[in-house]
Amino acid sequence: RWKFWKNSCRSILQDPPEVPTLLTPHLRLRPWQAGDAQRLFSILQEPGIMQYFPKTAPPPQAWVAKYIQHHQQHWEDRGYGHWAVVNKADGQVVGWTGVEYLPELNQIEIAYLLSGEVQGRGFATDAAQAALNFGFHTCGLMEIIGLVHPHNAASIRVLEKCGLVWQDKLDLWGMQLLRYRMDGIPCAG
Repeated sequence: RWKFWKNSCRSILQDPPEVPTLLTPHLRLRPWQAGDAQRLFSILQEPGIMQYFPKTAPPPQAWVAKYIQHHQQHWEDRGYGHWAVVNKADGQVVGWTGVEYLPELNQIEIAYLLSGEVQGRGFATDAAQAALNFGFHTCGLMEIIGLVHPHNAASIRVLEKCGLVWQDKLDLWGMQLLRYRMDGIPCAG
């Protein structure tokens, strides 16, 4: 007698889910905490970190707090969202990853952003793969997309390494994006 909302991992009979912590060989994906805002703000101030986003200027501190609150609520509403990505070697937050429902497209997107301090080590692929596995195997999502700026070669490689395939181009949020897609495996029963 479990019923799931469309595009949700939450049963209507369950209490709001506890955000799980996921582990990869080098990373811990954990729930956002209030103390993470300053570290995330610092990451978002790194030169070039926002170059492929609709707004390329680093966001203000207030935006960071709203981002964390939004994803805490997204977890409560849908049973999935973004995690803080922590480098196991030093315990520092190094960015975000997760899946998020996009009402503009009525689709669920895999997203990730990592500090330049850890880029080039395969961490984005590890984090995205863990989030995809959660979305497909824990939530039973049937499709997850990835949106990427056409010039963001590193992010395109992450999506492709994770098994997403190019679907089309679209205009969204005032910019042209490439849409990649991966289908889940239907559950028996």
